[in-house]
Amino acid sequence: MTALFELSLKTSLILAIGLLTAVVLHRRSAAVRHWVLATAIACAGAVPVLAVVVPSWTIATIAPPPPASAPGVDVSVTTSAARAGRPVPSATDAPSQQSTLLARASGVVVPLWIAGAVLNVLVLLIGMSRLSRLRSPLAESGLEPVARSLERVSRTFGLTRPVTLVRSRRPGVLVTWGVLRPKVLVPADVNDWPQDRIDVVLAHELAHIVRGDWLVQMIAEALKAVYWFNPLFWITCARLRHESECACDDAVMNIGVDSRAYATELLELARSFGRHRQQWLPAPAMAARPSNLERRVRAMLNARADRCPLTRRGRWVSALALLAVTLPIVSFAQGAFSTFSGVVVDPQDRLLPDTTVALSDAARNVKHETRTDRNGRFEIVGLPAGNYTLEVKLPGFRNLADAVTINGQSLDRTLKMQVGTLQETITVVSDDGAITDARQSGKAFEKRPVAACAPGAATGIGGNLRPPHKLKDVRPGYPGADGHVELAATIGTDGSVVDVQVVKADRPELGPAAIDAVRQWEFESTLLNCVPIEVQMNVSVTFRHAQQ
Repeated sequence: MTALFELSLKTSLILAIGLLTAVVLHRRSAAVRHWVLATAIACAGAVPVLAVVVPSWTIATIAPPPPASAPGVDVSVTTSAARAGRPVPSATDAPSQQSTLLARASGVVVPLWIAGAVLNVLVLLIGMSRLSRLRSPLAESGLEPVARSLERVSRTFGLTRPVTLVRSRRPGVLVTWGVLRPKVLVPADVNDWPQDRIDVVLAHELAHIVRGDWLVQMIAEALKAVYWFNPLFWITCARLRHESECACDDAVMNIGVDSRAYATELLELARSFGRHRQQWLPAPAMAARPSNLERRVRAMLNARADRCPLTRRGRWVSALALLAVTLPIVSFAQGAFSTFSGVVVDPQDRLLPDTTVALSDAARNVKHETRTDRNGRFEIVGLPAGNYTLEVKLPGFRNLADAVTINGQSLDRTLKMQVGTLQETITVVSDDGAITDARQSGKAFEKRPVAACAPGAATGIGGNLRPPHKLKDVRPGYPGADGHVELAATIGTDGSVVDVQVVKADRPELGPAAIDAVRQWEFESTLLNCVPIEVQMNVSVTFRHAQQ
């Protein structure tokens, strides 16, 4: 949802600049304003692509130091709370709740946006299908006088592409569409029109073809369908269509048609079409809507209006100017909010639900915390740029810590947890200080059969951990000296201790005494998702004389 909001903000700024530029250029020709609006829409539509290609930049800011009286960011969880699976309260619960609310909102907003986009695209496709259904069974018959007029006007515009003339089954429809093989759909009663009206109407429609207005309008309509929630796209597309009609009016008058005669024919055509029910079609149409008719007529009768077509140099200059404005907007990441998302998996790449994922920003004294859903996925939204400390916690697994840098781009990661380490602490006390041998403590237990796999194993859900249970315990003997020794051992897949190493020992003779006992320990196999695995174990042994 954050990416959608950021995208909408950037495209809105680009469209606003395009609309403002069109207003500033109100004394220039409609062709200039139409090109500016079309370029603005194209730049707005290219924002997602440019965001990937163009590197982001930020304005360096100094984060305020945390208040002296405020408690520090606590990224640790006590052992008892972790084992119980309870969240640890902290002074930063408010940002965590905010992230949770944003995550819930994204679950509603994103599907709603997709549904609206699909609906608007369907409306556009339905409009395209209407064009073919409007063709009369006698689509091209009886149009010889109109075809001769079409050929004559085409030569006037220098149009070399073949244009197909099609008769409509309805009397109130006049549209043009197509690029390589353009078509002009004329009303059913076109043969009843006077010759002057036929020439004017065909000149207007051919001006659309020469300018490529249908392709520009379709691209704009497609982008409007995707960004249907943004009112600036609707406003810009409506203004683009109006400027397209005005530019074609100027093109007609530039070939020598009298402005008063042209305005009269437009009014008569609008009055004739007004008797019939109109429907929206995705194609340029000469017949003006009532809201635009007055403005078009006034523009036609304005002798001082600029009707010059846009030059090639003007196209490049305006396009490069808008692109120069677009690139900084796209790449600007200061104040933008990013999303840190991904999945948490166990060593077998199975998903881990209900895992705590926290991002702490010590500079701002802020902590964002969430839990993975039943599919092992997490999402923390609304993150400003900065350096964060990542910590992932789940009972039975080692805490995962890492550094994360947010620079305006959303991140998606797969976080792999490792099974936790077993800790054993032993104190050996000698009454008389004599050297003793290792001895078994209590009786040994038999191994339990491996339980059937949990349902999550078939669905890709992991974290089904059966910890090792000691079956045979052997106490170290007293080596004749006091001190402390730290051992690192590995419990094999069959539950036996396969490797023991001395990490630290106060005296050389302490290590062998402790190792001799630990090697005789036996455990039940540690199971992860019903699969036996090795487990690391730390053993701390203290030897002391009872008289001390």
